Amino acid sequence: MKPASRFMPKFEPKKANKFASFCLISLVIAILIYKPIYIACIALLILLVITWGKFEQPKIEKYYEKLCEERRGLSICEFAKEFDAKTVDTWIIRATYEQLQAALPTKHIVPIKASDNLFDTLKLDEDVIDLDLVEEIAQRTGRGLENYENNPYYGKVTTARNLVLFFNHQTGANAS
Repeated sequence: MKPASRFMPKFEPKKANKFASFCLISLVIAILIYKPIYIACIALLILLVITWGKFEQPKIEKYYEKLCEERRGLSICEFAKEFDAKTVDTWIIRATYEQLQAALPTKHIVPIKASDNLFDTLKLDEDVIDLDLVEEIAQRTGRGLENYENNPYYGKVTTARNLVLFFNHQTGANAS
């Protein structure tokens, strides 16, 4: 019997490849030696991004603070009740809920609803979902990402509910 979802392992990020790190450091040193103006341009670009973030982050925090206020009292329990526990793996429900919360660009712990639109309500970037979130949920649940094109929810993941159902239709080593 599979353990309860609260005993599910946390996400373990992969360590950086030593060879790739060496190549990156070598590239930076080569640019610094042969084209120092590029380093100045990159530093200026980084400074602009940091400055823009300082002005934009308070607006983002205010939005999520308001969302938290509207959802006071909600928890993973209400999220889980939106799914049939007999047909949907509880590990997928918990992993999706927790990884969505972790992916939000705020310090607030925002209660997630199954009906939340990932792009409009939660303000997630498509790249964050495709590159980070999907990998994290797959690792935590033991679900594979092979043959995802055959999944009935492929191309239809716009809500937290559809994300849970997408993973529920994926197969994996620990899938039940």
